[in-house]
Amino acid sequence: MAKKDLKVLSAREAYGRLWREWLKEHNFSLAITFVLMFLVAVSAAGYAKFIQMIISAFEINSPSVIWWGPVGIISLAVVKGLSQYSQLLLQNKILSRVQANLQYKMFNSLVNMDLANLLAESPAALATRFSADIELIRGSTNSILGSITAILTVIATFGVMLSIDWALTISLIFIFILAFGPVGIVGAKVRKISVNTQKEIAYMTEAVNEGLAGIRMVRTYRLEKRLSDNALSIFERLFKLRLSIVKWQASVSPLMEILGAVAIGLLLLLVALRMQVGAIDLAGFIGLLTALGVATNPARKLGGAYASALQGIAALERVYELFDTPNKIKDGSFNFEKKEKALGNLNFSNVDFLYPDGYQALHNINLNIEAGKSYAFVGRSGAGKSTIFNLLPRLFDSSKGTISLDGRSLLDYKISSLRDQISVVSQDSILLSGTVLDNIGFGKEGASREDCITAAQDAAADKFITNLKDGYDTKIDPSKIKFSGGEKQRLSIARAMLRDAPILLLDEPTSALDAQSESQIRKALDELSKNRTTLIIAHRLSTILDADQIVVMDQGKIVDQGTHPELLERGGIYAELFNLQFDLSPKNDLQNRERSFSGTKKNNWSNPLFRLSKFLGL
Repeated sequence: MAKKDLKVLSAREAYGRLWREWLKEHNFSLAITFVLMFLVAVSAAGYAKFIQMIISAFEINSPSVIWWGPVGIISLAVVKGLSQYSQLLLQNKILSRVQANLQYKMFNSLVNMDLANLLAESPAALATRFSADIELIRGSTNSILGSITAILTVIATFGVMLSIDWALTISLIFIFILAFGPVGIVGAKVRKISVNTQKEIAYMTEAVNEGLAGIRMVRTYRLEKRLSDNALSIFERLFKLRLSIVKWQASVSPLMEILGAVAIGLLLLLVALRMQVGAIDLAGFIGLLTALGVATNPARKLGGAYASALQGIAALERVYELFDTPNKIKDGSFNFEKKEKALGNLNFSNVDFLYPDGYQALHNINLNIEAGKSYAFVGRSGAGKSTIFNLLPRLFDSSKGTISLDGRSLLDYKISSLRDQISVVSQDSILLSGTVLDNIGFGKEGASREDCITAAQDAAADKFITNLKDGYDTKIDPSKIKFSGGEKQRLSIARAMLRDAPILLLDEPTSALDAQSESQIRKALDELSKNRTTLIIAHRLSTILDADQIVVMDQGKIVDQGTHPELLERGGIYAELFNLQFDLSPKNDLQNRERSFSGTKKNNWSNPLFRLSKFLGL
């Protein structure tokens, strides 16, 4: 995701949006929750008033207090307990649903985000937003809702206290108001530290994933200590940040505790003075003392809730940033009819491409690709070959110039319709969770089981699939895949065959395979390439000798183009790469193996003597 400074939000902006977009739809359930909160607050405050009434009854020796006193106390406890239980149950049900909805929207935002934005942040860092940030939002919202109960309890309790002695109560309220100054300072510190903490959690997740993903290389090169030291520095920074948050949050509780002690001390002093002049009796004094005890605990929770709410704002800023990142790749309007397909004519006209970091990967690319022909792209690493492949399905858009399909700019097509015209087979065969049949069926929406099996047979994958324990219904766990590279590649080819798209992109599809697997895959690819516009990236030049056209790239430019013999005859980069890869001596004969991805020519270019004779013009 594109790096930028987070927009600083006020509490009203952050939680106002949370209410409008995710909480408001639960307004009926929230209304019930608020009613339950009110019952909790009234029953809690009722203790103080009830104690005053009981003490008053004792003072006048009323015998009825023997039965209505215990019954009243028990009734208040039952009402409070049941209301609190129901409130917490309903409140957490709402928040669990909001949490799931936030995670779902976040995932959709990432899946549909421009690739340039998505690649700006590591997958591990993005994953922390699903866990740490969303969990923090849930926790802060839970604290805020809990603080409503606390506020209602404090208000109800002070209402009871006002009914007993308004002058004393106003004095105590003034003390509580003074406490919000230092609580606000604490909250501001917590918010600032929380932003840094969430960033460090992302770095931590990234470091752990990096170390475990490359564990073979790490152990081979004995880099365990280096990785451990790097991780330790992150863990230490995270430790210090968390300790800072705990320090500031912990200061709220003693602050409120001291405040409560001051309030009680002041109450005792003022009560003693007022009792001397007969302004308050013993029952009123005990009632006020009980009310103050009831109000102190909710007031203490308010300080913690405030700090938690500020942490939530930091998390909401990060989440909203992701939601609000705009896509620059806009959808066009042209749509292929249901069974209509593109012809496959492609044209690049004065195309440049700059990556978001400013690196220019393509310079003034002009290229016409005829439908049904095979075009191979060769060149050193970083020449721009993969960038051209990324531009065709509009994973990126060109910075300058026009790319057209069948005479129409790619920008005019609906993205979904354009991508339906393209199949991809790359060196990294991606398998997703599901069955083997599902992974083949991803190539075409609504494909039948028979269609998938036919595609697997055409891709030479049926034999190894039927030998699996559950055949086509074998479950695939991407984290525990036990298929060989060739088997995964054949599933990928089956997926592309099922898709039956007119344009085929082959991105080094055999580079990671052994000789036997490569031979099997090559035959399947030849079959797949027939009658399609085929673009091939291959570092093994032996695999593209019979391509209709070979496009030679260097430093983002097309420096040559032609057939294999034409390029050899002209010399240049292609001839240099070719001679580096092949020893033309007869002693290293490659056993006359034919190499092709459905090019129109089938000459015996794999024979070193044949290549030498052509190179010499014989």
